Amino acid sequence: MHLTLVISSLNPGGAERVLSNLANYWVSKGHQVSLITFASPTALPFYSLDPKINLIQLGQTHSESNLFKRVINSLKRILTLRKTLQKLKPDRIISFVDVTNITTLMASFWLKTPVIVSERTHPGHYKIPGLYNVLRRWVYPKATCVVVQTQGAADYFKDLKNLEIIPNAVPLPACTKDHHTIKHIISLGRLCPFKGFDTLIHSFSHLLRTHPHLTLTIYGEGAERPRLESLIRSLNLQSKIHLPGTTPNVQEALLNADLFIFPSHYEGFPNALCEAMAVGLPVIASNCSGTIDIIRDTIDGRLFPIGDGDALTKIALELLNDPVQCQRLGQQAKEVTTRFSPDRIFALWDKVLGNNVLGHKILEKK
Repeated sequence: MHLTLVISSLNPGGAERVLSNLANYWVSKGHQVSLITFASPTALPFYSLDPKINLIQLGQTHSESNLFKRVINSLKRILTLRKTLQKLKPDRIISFVDVTNITTLMASFWLKTPVIVSERTHPGHYKIPGLYNVLRRWVYPKATCVVVQTQGAADYFKDLKNLEIIPNAVPLPACTKDHHTIKHIISLGRLCPFKGFDTLIHSFSHLLRTHPHLTLTIYGEGAERPRLESLIRSLNLQSKIHLPGTTPNVQEALLNADLFIFPSHYEGFPNALCEAMAVGLPVIASNCSGTIDIIRDTIDGRLFPIGDGDALTKIALELLNDPVQCQRLGQQAKEVTTRFSPDRIFALWDKVLGNNVLGHKILEKK
């Protein structure tokens, strides 16, 4: 089967990682895979791709402030993608992320090729421009299947009849941790307001009052960096909190840490949280969409109310003073690799490709 995958770019990010993994998996199963992005032809993928994948980068990335120019560029993008799809003649088209999904569906009208689109965050929280929101309501019913990651996202699209829930796969890590004397706290994610890193930084400053040996590293990059760096300076914590940017070796970073804290306001299905659990780190996360589909509170992690720094500090102090609980949570967290194993998740994708949609059932948390 010839599969064509479409995404805006292959920069660092959860959607990019999942699509790269799917592309590698389908090539390993003998499928012909073409992967289209709108990035520059010279842009290098952040995640490794099998050399048998046909990577096509259309050079159609635009960030115009003028509305008229944005519309013209969007039409050019649709036409360029359509010509590429007509040339490739794939058996299935799979698109990731809201605006790219809309573009792909419009570009594939009347091509008679099944199109599967996937939302990669919670659409009720992540707002797209108004025109795209209208277009999404119009074009999504025309897709062969709309894939979401959680029950919460499925509820947002409750009127769609072509819906399927597929969480992210969580592979077995090469190494895991088995002891948890907490010295180094870690978090990962794009540096943007909805990730809640300001809450984490304030909470960490309170933890240092009784545990001055702690350090915090937040891996990621984004527009919020200057504000977070300013906050760190205002608290005089430059020697305690580090923002090293993105890392190509997430697992190594996690293995060098002792506690993972994830303070997001909303999520799709966070890979970083799953990876932290997979290596056996005790985790604390906000009770936002996405995390509540992964963490079983007090069983394999701890949840706190979104944006509640006092609650986060209280739970973190509890774990700092209770190594037995840390050990138990870390061991239980490793079960995430069984609950969301690649074999189970890729099988769900294969069934969607075969147009055998399973309905609105998500993998059980138990």
